[in-house]
Amino acid sequence: MSRDATLPPTRAAVLDEIVRAAAAGFGEVGYRAATLDAIAERAGISKVTLYRYVSSKEDLLSLVVERIIASFRQGLRQIVEQRRPAEETLRRIIRYQVTLLAENLPFLTVFFSEESGLPAPMAAQAARAKREYDSTIERVVREGVESGRLRPLPPTMVVFGILGMCNWLHKWYRPQGPLSPGQIADVFVDLLERGYLAERDGPASRHDALARIDKRLARLEAALARRPRRR
Repeated sequence: MSRDATLPPTRAAVLDEIVRAAAAGFGEVGYRAATLDAIAERAGISKVTLYRYVSSKEDLLSLVVERIIASFRQGLRQIVEQRRPAEETLRRIIRYQVTLLAENLPFLTVFFSEESGLPAPMAAQAARAKREYDSTIERVVREGVESGRLRPLPPTMVVFGILGMCNWLHKWYRPQGPLSPGQIADVFVDLLERGYLAERDGPASRHDALARIDKRLARLEAALARRPRRR
């Protein structure tokens, strides 16, 4: 159970603001450079009040990581439990992943940037959560392969490819950019399902092929017409 769930609504709201301020501060300057004074100021409270909710900066980092893990788990579980065809489930996972990253950039920046420097217990918790997350998506891929709805590619590599593409968003996505999260997800889905080569067997290509055949037939008929007839 998260710490928020054990608090009265008013105190839970204050803790939520503190965690968000910590995520923003850690994301901007890094965990080590961020200070509790700056986080308290960002949250609009005094440092004395801050200490009523958390015991240390490490405690704050733990809360940020716990919130990220809980968000990922909850959304993925809801998608998978709908038991849709594998390809539709993967589309929904990709869209969820992209949307979650785009809407929670400070949290996710902290998670991916500070992951290697987490204290041992926290690092173990994060690693375990990532393995569970990956395994859940891998089961979707395996079921899709077994049912014949997905190509028989190595499921683990498929999962790494999907998550690698989505998770790198925290490095380059900007809310003021030209594409919305939904449009970015659509590009990712289209790239994964259709590749990056231009279609060569679409209507235009088929029309061109038929036109070339017609020209060849016309040349053949002309050549036959020019040949002398046998008597």
